[in-house]
Parts: sequence; C-alpha cells; structure tokens
Amino acid sequence: MGKKDFILLNPQLEKTFIEICNRIRRLQSGGTIDSLQRIGATTTGQIGASYVSLKTLASEYLPDEKLATLLWKQQKREEQIVACFLFPFDINKEKITQLAPHCLHFEIAGYLGSLYLYKRSDLLELSEEWLNSENPLMQLAIMTALARYLILNKESDKISKDYFRTVVNRNYKDKYVQLAAERYRFNI
Repeated sequence: MGKKDFILLNPQLEKTFIEICNRIRRLQSGGTIDSLQRIGATTTGQIGASYVSLKTLASEYLPDEKLATLLWKQQKREEQIVACFLFPFDINKEKITQLAPHCLHFEIAGYLGSLYLYKRSDLLELSEEWLNSENPLMQLAIMTALARYLILNKESDKISKDYFRTVVNRNYKDKYVQLAAERYRFNI
C-alpha cells in the first residue's frame, strides 16, 4: 500500500481480515508451487491455494468493500482472488478503476473480469474507458468480463456480439492482451 493508501480498521474488520489471511495460509500447497516452478511459472506472491478452495473460503463471507479492498492491496494472488468474490457491486466506478491497475498479474485480471466486473450494471461504460486505458491488465479484465457476460446473457441487448467483435478485433499493444483477443475472436 502506498503512503496515501490507508483503510481505517474497526476491530471486526481487522479480526475478519486476519481470519481470512490465516485461513488462506492453511490452504498452502507446496506441491502446487513446486509444479509451477518446474514449468517456469512465476510463483512470487502466491502460496499455491487452489481456485476452488479460495471460492469456498470466500463463500463464507458477505461482500464488503473495505475488507475486499484490504485484501486486494496485499498484492498477493490468493488475497486478490478472494477479494474478487467479496467486492460488492455498488462500488463506484472510480474506486474499481483505481484498484484494477493493481492486479498482481494477468491471471488476477481475468478473475476480476470473470468473477466481478461482468455483473456490473455499468459494464459497457467501463469497457470503453478500460479498453482505451492502454493498461493491459484493465484491458484483459474488461475483455474477460464482456466475454463472460455474453456467455451468460446470450439474448441480451445490453452488449451485442457485434460490439464484442469490435473489441476483440482491435490491435492491442500488449502481446498477452492481443493473444487473449485472438482466442476470443476464434470462439465468437
């Protein structure tokens, strides 16, 4: 967290935060980390807890902006995944836009899109802003959100397949975002 970034902790928030962090640590899987390291994957900032375990853990808590933000700002894989489940949908656009560039890496950006962003009522408005941001993490997050939204809402008039085609046919500067766009393009 930066010098100006702070969250006032009340005793209950602090207790819940410490509880979640301790429970995440108990999900540690050395075998997962070893496997990732053997194939050359970056394991910095993670303990190897599975997505399913983190989803189960998160399901035991109610959405809470302060708690989710506190977890997000830890800059650790597992904490950010749990935060994606705990962000409430009434977080204002500016707040989530400030948090998004601080995804630990592309995996987290994908989770942010597929677990949280796709449900937002301002998804279309966010998409234009984030796609034009030149921030690869934000671009991937919103592209993933749009894809998930279309999968779950095939007949929606809010976001059309034509709009999504336009999104995935853009030329993105970041290689990984471009590869994701090509993958989505193939599946339309």
